[in-house]
Order: sequence, then structure tokens, then C-alpha cells
Amino acid sequence: MKQEIPPWSYPLLLGLLGLVLFFGRFSLVWRVAIGGESLLFFAYLILRARTTDRGSRGVANVLSLFPGHLLLLFAVGVLSPPPVPLLALWMVIPAASVLYDVAGRAERFRGQVSILTGLYCIIWADLFFILERAISLGRGLSRGEELIVAAVFGVVGASFLWVGAYRHLRMNNR
Repeated sequence: MKQEIPPWSYPLLLGLLGLVLFFGRFSLVWRVAIGGESLLFFAYLILRARTTDRGSRGVANVLSLFPGHLLLLFAVGVLSPPPVPLLALWMVIPAASVLYDVAGRAERFRGQVSILTGLYCIIWADLFFILERAISLGRGLSRGEELIVAAVFGVVGASFLWVGAYRHLRMNNR
């Protein structure tokens, strides 16, 4: 059985989570929410590693991207103060990643790729938006510069989402 995130790396990821929470300028409520959701994510990884693999219909492995998601959270956390809407959007990413994996492994979704396509697009659109906002806010860009960065991220993000959705839909025809 292939592991998305090898179990030996869990302590390293927990250490990264600790650094994010320590250096991030989060309120206590956000620290608890982020830490709790991340621990639930780890619990899912452990549970998933102990169950038999039925094979995923997902095109991409989004569980393995969690270290990058934590780094993105770190970028948002060092903004002064961290924007609450971006924190709320970040909280969607681990939850949607688990839902994507569960839907990809569930027998009842074997013939239906639309839910996987939707979750895949939600995860990646969320990531592109948060990254764009973190760069714009962190750099203190002017309104015109912000629009240029948003346009670049919009074009790249839309292209990425189109390719991902196309891959999902093609996989359904196999």
C-alpha cells in the first residue's frame, strides 16, 4: 500500500505545525481551531494507513500536499494581523482534502467523478486565492500592483483548474 505521507514524517509535520502556531500571530481561538483541525487531519492519515486500500479514483494526491498547506498558513500567520477571511479559507483546505480522498475511495462514487472534480477545484482555487492575497498583503502592494498580481494568479490558476478538471473528466471515460 502506497503511503501519501510516510508515517516517519508525522513528527516533522507536527513540528512544522508547532512552528506555524508559535510564530503565527493567531489569536488563541484560531490557534485552537487550526491545531484541532490539523490533529484531525493527522488522525485521518493514521486511520487511512491502517485500512485496506480500495484504490482511489482521485486524479491527484492532495493529502501529500499538507506540508505545503502548512507553509501557506505560515505565510498568512506572519501577516500583521492575520486576515480572518484568509484563515477561514485555509481551514477549508485540510477538510476538503480529506473529503476528496474519502470520495475517491468510496465505492458509491466509483462512477461519479463530478464530486471529485468539484472538490479538486475548490482546494486549488482556495490555494491560489490565499497565496495571491498573502503576497499582495505581505508586500504592501498598491492597488494597481495588486490587480496585476491578481490577474497573473487568475490566469495561471484558471489554467491549472481547467487542466485538473479535464484530467478528472477524462478519467471518468476510462
